[in-house]
Amino acid sequence: MSVVSVPARPLRRSPIDGGHGVAADLSFVREDMARPLPLDRTVVSDAAVVLKEMSWRRRFGLKGPAAESWLATHHFHVPSKANSWVVADGILVARLATSEFLVEALEAGQARVAVAARELYAHDRPLAVYPVPRQDLVVELQGPALNDLLRQTCSVDFAPPRGLRASDAGPLVLTSMIGVAVIAIPRELSGRRELTLWVDPSYAHYFWTTLLAVAVDLGGGVLLDQPHGAYGDHT
Repeated sequence: MSVVSVPARPLRRSPIDGGHGVAADLSFVREDMARPLPLDRTVVSDAAVVLKEMSWRRRFGLKGPAAESWLATHHFHVPSKANSWVVADGILVARLATSEFLVEALEAGQARVAVAARELYAHDRPLAVYPVPRQDLVVELQGPALNDLLRQTCSVDFAPPRGLRASDAGPLVLTSMIGVAVIAIPRELSGRRELTLWVDPSYAHYFWTTLLAVAVDLGGGVLLDQPHGAYGDHT
């Protein structure tokens, strides 16, 4: 009896993969995304300011007159105000302007977001719902020198408004950092400030290396996001 082998799922590529130019055996895989090992100095979590590349998280975008009702039908929590976000059940939903949305799984919800994305791209979706490709470079910034980094790269004050300390909802900012348009979400988790950025992948290498250079000058660097510790593990 012949054995039919099942081909492995095709790997997604990190937006910064091409810039680093690393070989496959120097990458690790998470959520079917091959991610390069940073070639620059890595740091511990309590360093002055750290960068984490989170592009592996599942996400999709959509817009159109029926986009909000489509999300509600699929039991996603939707923010009511323009340029705001909400996190529920481990999934972030951001409203960009009025009728465009970004949906991304955080630590949980990866499978649920992947299933919804497949349905969104199916032929039988509502005519008034339009998928928006999201292949962003996603970077998380944190550390006591975060404000110092922002002063050198962006003119926006990302300090949370007074009285707004919730980690599950808040405003988002559409702005520019080092000459690149970004979606920015500030959060405060357990007293620690964190800023997440979504960047057009065509600027990924420039953005990552430039931001990293500033972080290194401040005594920081890359914080490896590798919870499973398996390099080259494609399962």
